[in-house]
Amino acid sequence: MPKLTMNTRPDKAAVNNSGEKAVGIELYLDQLTKAEPFASLFSIKAEVFEAIKADMAVNGFDPSKPVNVWRKPDGTRVLIDGFTRVRAAEELGLLRVTGYEKSFASVAEALAYAIHTQKDRRNLSDAELLRLIKLVDRPQEGFRSPLAPIGANETTAPKTAAITADTIGISVRKVERARTVLSDPEEATAVRRGEKTIHQAAEAAKAKRAVRSSAKEGHRIRSKSKAISEDEAVMTGHHILSLLKVLSTGDPNSSRRTAYKSVAKIIRQALKA
Repeated sequence: MPKLTMNTRPDKAAVNNSGEKAVGIELYLDQLTKAEPFASLFSIKAEVFEAIKADMAVNGFDPSKPVNVWRKPDGTRVLIDGFTRVRAAEELGLLRVTGYEKSFASVAEALAYAIHTQKDRRNLSDAELLRLIKLVDRPQEGFRSPLAPIGANETTAPKTAAITADTIGISVRKVERARTVLSDPEEATAVRRGEKTIHQAAEAAKAKRAVRSSAKEGHRIRSKSKAISEDEAVMTGHHILSLLKVLSTGDPNSSRRTAYKSVAKIIRQALKA
């Protein structure tokens, strides 16, 4: 790696990072902390990694493309952008990289910044979008139901969908479709494997839900019909008992009266069952 412009360790240098200005400084790799959700925010594409590594092997780390670091109040430097370049530097045995230190009030704020710096550089696949939406949605789970159906009219679901959409830079409808996909593990897996788009998987998840809903409604109707039939049978049974009582007392034929009483006894037992 070409000689860097700073001779002292960056943790002993004064860095102006109070506002929107960011000052590039040289950071030792062992000063950088890799942590979630940033470490797995975007996948490292093999062809891009190999190209960067090959260039870095010849020219060293390019200071015009610094990594971004979240400098936390306790001094921890969390890498939030530049994982491909840092990995290439590690594999080549470089000790330092150029980085920008920034301050954030929360993980959510740092996450939004990391996504913003990456999304314009990448052609995000639906699999990557699904992962981002799930990740950004996670802090908002307490403000909405786990599932926000496409076209939902509730005020809470669109509100959080808009927050997620604005953070990632996509449409609210895309977020709502992704939430529908994430509610169906099978369809979510299909998107992650590249077998379906978010739109296709959302439509499939909605169709499955409609089938389940129809089956549930059919079961409810059958159960209700069965209950009505049973009630009608009980009412009919009591009506027959009343007629048998009249016949068993008014019929002059003793044999028939006995028969009426026997039938009444059977019906009463059936009604008690």
